[in-house]
Formats: sequence, C-alpha cells, structure tokens
Amino acid sequence: MKKIGILLLVFGFSVASAQKIGYIEMERILEKMPEYEKANEEIESQVKAWEAELDSKFEDIESMYQEYVGSESSLNDEMRKQKQNAIIEAEKKANKYKDEKFGREGEITELQESKLKPIYDKVFLSAEKVAKENGFDYVFDKNADSQWIYTNPDMDITDKVINSMEIIK
Repeated sequence: MKKIGILLLVFGFSVASAQKIGYIEMERILEKMPEYEKANEEIESQVKAWEAELDSKFEDIESMYQEYVGSESSLNDEMRKQKQNAIIEAEKKANKYKDEKFGREGEITELQESKLKPIYDKVFLSAEKVAKENGFDYVFDKNADSQWIYTNPDMDITDKVINSMEIIK
C-alpha cells in the first residue's frame, strides 16, 4: 500500500509540474546485446567449474565417511577420533570453499560485477542520452517484478535506446 501511495505521489507531482516519464524494458535490451550473452556464458562456465570442484570435495567426504563406517569396529579409539576429525576438517574446508565462491561476498559476486557492470553502464548511459534528447525527466525499468498497472506505449523508449547503442544481432 505504501508503494502505491508513493507511486501516486510521484505521478501526481509529475502531472502537476508537466514532467515527462518514460520507461525501458531492460531485459529486451540485454537480450539483444551479444556482450551480455557472452558475459553470462562466461559466468555460467565458471560457476559450473566451481560446482564441479565443490561436488568433488563433497564426494570425497562421503567416501571418507563410508570408509570410516566400514572400518569403525576395527579401529581403536585414537584412530576413530583421527578419522572423525579428518572428516570434520574436510567438511569445514569444503564449506569454506563454497562460501568463498558462492557466499554473499564470494567470487561469484565479483565475477558478475566485473562482467555485467560495464554492460549495464552502457545501457544506462544510452538511456540517459535518449531521455535527454527526447525531453524525458525520468526513465524507469519496466520489468516483470515492477507493479505497473498501465504503461503508455508512446513513453516506451526501449527501441530508441537499442538503436542508439547500435546493437547488431
């Protein structure tokens, strides 16, 4: 409800002050960019490599555990404790690896930032240029998550942004 109130306030203000609002469909723009597709392929390839390494680590842990269970009755207390500690340590290392690669501040975040930020910057700069050339005061992204009730197709500057970027596909 709060979002609707804010949107009504923004639209009310824009109507009162004759400001022009446009929108773009970011996904449609990105789909036409070969560099976006290439960046996603590179990210996906790296993620698959990290996942394979992680799977291997957990398979090794499972093997260690199965070996321990199979030989537990023949081990003395000291050997049992050593094997348990080895399994626990391997789990810690695997979880640390997982966190380093896929955690909140993991390498996946850095990789996405380095590959995708320049592409998004290119789109934003182009959208800004088109907006200024066409007298738009605000440009929003009309995506699947947004709660637009109605959009006037005349205010869609997606194609203009695509044309200004000279995307060939």
